[in-house]
Amino acid sequence: MRRDALSRQYITERLAEKGFATICSPVAEWVLYCNYMVDQGLSPESLNLLEKLKFKIRNKFQVRFEKRIKSILSASGLVHAEPINIDTFINSASHYISRELQGEAVLTVGGSLADIASHSCGVIAIGPFGCMPNRLSEAILNETMTSEGKLFTEPKNHKLKTVLTDIEDLPFLAIESDGSPFPQLIDAKLETFCLRAERLHKRLMKYGNKSQTP
Repeated sequence: MRRDALSRQYITERLAEKGFATICSPVAEWVLYCNYMVDQGLSPESLNLLEKLKFKIRNKFQVRFEKRIKSILSASGLVHAEPINIDTFINSASHYISRELQGEAVLTVGGSLADIASHSCGVIAIGPFGCMPNRLSEAILNETMTSEGKLFTEPKNHKLKTVLTDIEDLPFLAIESDGSPFPQLIDAKLETFCLRAERLHKRLMKYGNKSQTP
């Protein structure tokens, strides 16, 4: 779903036509999440001493090369140099979903709450039709994508509190896709989402926040 344009129904291109730059969750996010699960002993498979040593060495090089590659690509202005922080995602979601519940849901919930209003002006969660992790994260985010839910993740961020004053619900849209064209209802929701995201973007720019992308 992350990388397949047909499944996404070219939503990134549609958003670009409306003036929004879209950041898709990278595949590396899932790789780092799997590493986190192994490191925290939450993986169903146990490692012997030699395997643990190999795992630590591999992780060290993965992090180093991720930083180096992103640093090089960030010179284009199209890539963020900031590395993916899985710990932040897990911590942001921990109040609503257990880290022991393995799968995409904790990443979707945690990533959405961590990024909204801090790195983006809106979040779209798109998943396969009938996908249980996607529906679980949708149910949680429909209740938590609010100014109160966001401020709970960053209680000491006073600038963020100022930005979110008089804002109750944050721009969020959940979409299920089976590869077919989106129905008119989804198109209407997307239009509403864009209006709300643009409104939040203007507030973020007004108060000097760097967040710009849905």
